[in-house]
Amino acid sequence: MKWISGVLCVLAIISAAGCASHDTRPSHVIIVSIDGFAADYLWDPRADLPELRRLAREGAYARRMTVSFPSVTWTCHTTLVTGATPARHGIIANSFFDRKSGENVAFIGDAVFEKAQAVEVPTLYDAAHNAGWTTASVIWPAASGASSLDWIIPDSNQEALHRKYTTPGLAAELEGANLPIGHLGRWGWSHEFSAARDDLYTRIAAYLLEEHAPGLLLLHLITPDGVEHDRGPLTPEAYWSVRFADERIGRIRRALESPALRGRAALFVVADHGFLPYDSEVRLNALFAKEGLIELDEKKEKPVRRKAWAVSAGGSASVYILENDPAARVALADRVAGLLARTQGVERVIRPSQYPALGLPDPAVNPRQGDLMVNAADGYAFANGLDGDVVVPVKDPPRGTHGHLPEHPRLGALFIAWGAGIAEGVTIDEARAVDVAPTAAHLMGIGLPGAEGRVLEEILR
Repeated sequence: MKWISGVLCVLAIISAAGCASHDTRPSHVIIVSIDGFAADYLWDPRADLPELRRLAREGAYARRMTVSFPSVTWTCHTTLVTGATPARHGIIANSFFDRKSGENVAFIGDAVFEKAQAVEVPTLYDAAHNAGWTTASVIWPAASGASSLDWIIPDSNQEALHRKYTTPGLAAELEGANLPIGHLGRWGWSHEFSAARDDLYTRIAAYLLEEHAPGLLLLHLITPDGVEHDRGPLTPEAYWSVRFADERIGRIRRALESPALRGRAALFVVADHGFLPYDSEVRLNALFAKEGLIELDEKKEKPVRRKAWAVSAGGSASVYILENDPAARVALADRVAGLLARTQGVERVIRPSQYPALGLPDPAVNPRQGDLMVNAADGYAFANGLDGDVVVPVKDPPRGTHGHLPEHPRLGALFIAWGAGIAEGVTIDEARAVDVAPTAAHLMGIGLPGAEGRVLEEILR
């Protein structure tokens, strides 16, 4: 009988060891977004990306990630962290036109809305907090004022908002660790300081991982976006910017390989959009002024009356039809749609009947949404000028922009997953931005109400 007991004991040990080896759920999940990092850079031989390529080889990556429309920062980051489309999460663009006040209102910078006022579905960090995980965010868009974040530094370009929304005591703690954050608000979003900002953001994130080990950490890096806006994609400056971002990812990876975190963390490295070059701007409100749809003041600086109004998102624009009578409204929308279709630089006019397929809300339900959307042709970007020529060449081209329909090949974003729970050596053709949060939530063993994406089972162990 003793030998039977011994065999049973050995079998129990083997079974337990086997169960443990299959228990790959991470105790820490980190999502790093590199603003403006197109998927095509990953294996571009002109790009020097040893860290990202190591993560891709040791983990899983997608040849491209399809993002939200419009492909802009606040919209796409909210999709990444909710798994929902703009129609559901509510951040329909970086800015919108308020039909009641007659003013453009910004989501970008969190200057008007706190997270609870802007984001209409639960986020991954909400779900994690409710499940007992600790949470941290280093300049993640649309997160200011979130009660479900234990540590937060807001994504804002204003000193007052940094003081208001940074977690109480965190600034002093970081100062004591030689990570002074008081000048972040003073730097604002100046491209001059983008590298210094990303270096500091990364060091702060690494400090939080090494000293506090949050269960979920979100980090937003920004340098490629600013560089590509100024100099265009696939330029020497753009290749420098993605290499710089790669070095920041290496710092995060090294933090995750510390004894306390080694083998226990899953890392997602993603982006919000790619970039397209342009050399001409299309000023839709100048077009509307010429067509009598906007009446300007004597100085031609401000609108006095408007029947149509455009809000630019770079590669796309929202057009608002400002007519109260239903029949007149339909007729005016048809007139404006025809006018836009004949305008140089407009690749496509999009009607509300097409919005559901693009993840956009019905303007009759959400009046922040434009009554028409337009997509820019290659080589063009929309701008908000009121007077002068409709199509204007830019100085020192090429410049870079985004905001277009995400189907464009260069708009595909980076997606890499690595670490605990992630399969090794897996390549998939496509991920979607809506899939990131559900996949992370699945790894964490929590639900995510409101998510529309799927769990990327094929990249998991």
